[in-house]
Amino acid sequence: MKLSYLKVLLVSCMLVSLIAVPAISQDTGNAPTAPQEGSSSILTPVIIPQAKEIAIYGEIQTVDVQANALAVQYYDYDSDSEKTADIVINADTKLENAIALSDIKKGDWVDVIYTSTDGKSTAKVVTLEKEEVPAPDEASAQGARPVSVPAEQ
Repeated sequence: MKLSYLKVLLVSCMLVSLIAVPAISQDTGNAPTAPQEGSSSILTPVIIPQAKEIAIYGEIQTVDVQANALAVQYYDYDSDSEKTADIVINADTKLENAIALSDIKKGDWVDVIYTSTDGKSTAKVVTLEKEEVPAPDEASAQGARPVSVPAEQ
């Protein structure tokens, strides 16, 4: 009889340990704890939101070299309308197919990637679209007339 009580007790202990151990050992990870009063070594993480990059393709309306700014008219598909974006160029802006802002003129077409923070749109990349000019070999081939070969007699 003692042996059966001992078996029941042993099985009961095993069942309790199977239930209790996972509950006790749950990982809380890096759960935040409340700051303790008088503690001066608590670091609070600062999350800086990243500005969303916006890409547009449009025609230059104005270029202000003095203010380092341009106005680009583009088509906004979300609102189904033409819009104009005033873009500021700074030292971090990468110009492609142009050496300086003065190389960009009214009527040129550009791709612009910019961020907008506090109502100010700052360009990250401005790519000037250049018209492709055919190479001299291609130009002569396009304007060449077929040569007629006399038929053999």
